[in-house]
Amino acid sequence: MSKEELEKIPNYIEDNSNEKEATKNLCVHELRRRLKNKQRKENIIKVMIFFTLMVLIGVISLFFY
Repeated sequence: MSKEELEKIPNYIEDNSNEKEATKNLCVHELRRRLKNKQRKENIIKVMIFFTLMVLIGVISLFFY
């Protein structure tokens, strides 16, 4: 690395360190709602995988019958 590149690195770090993300405080009700929505999505995915496996097992069993 050249000397110029080494001098640019601290400036780049300082520029980015000034950018702070605003943190949002969420109430318990909002957190519970988000958790419930996330769990609902996970459960839907699990049910879809379960039914896909059942159909696959059914097709394979009919194939060997």
